[in-house]
Amino acid sequence: MAKTFGVTIMTAACIGLAVSVPARAQTKLEAGTSWVNDDGSVLSISTIAPNGLLSGTFMSMTGCGAKQAQPVTGWYAAGTTGGAITFSVAWDGCNAVTTWSGQYSNATGRFQALWYYAAAAAPAWNGIVAGSHTFVPQPAPRKL
Repeated sequence: MAKTFGVTIMTAACIGLAVSVPARAQTKLEAGTSWVNDDGSVLSISTIAPNGLLSGTFMSMTGCGAKQAQPVTGWYAAGTTGGAITFSVAWDGCNAVTTWSGQYSNATGRFQALWYYAAAAAPAWNGIVAGSHTFVPQPAPRKL
């Protein structure tokens, strides 16, 4: 009898712990959020208008203009399971532009995008470079 009683209490304690663990909130792609890619560069979304017009800043950690916040303009179209996003940066002092276009997933809370970098020059074999990035929510700064 004491054994059964101990197992019942232990089971109840384990169930109580499982229920009391808070769920981790998932970041939605919306105004006021920041996203970091696999290079450590950060997209900060300031506004998304009702028509989807997006604005903010992008701080690259590599290349010309590195570690300088650059203005971003783009579009976001929300869907039921995610959204489509595109945004561009005209690199100040670098004579180049980069455009990202991708898809946000409600299920994963991140977005994947293809990017194209174009130099302001006559067409050349290396004038356009392409790649891909995965963006995840940037954690909010800790309050001390």
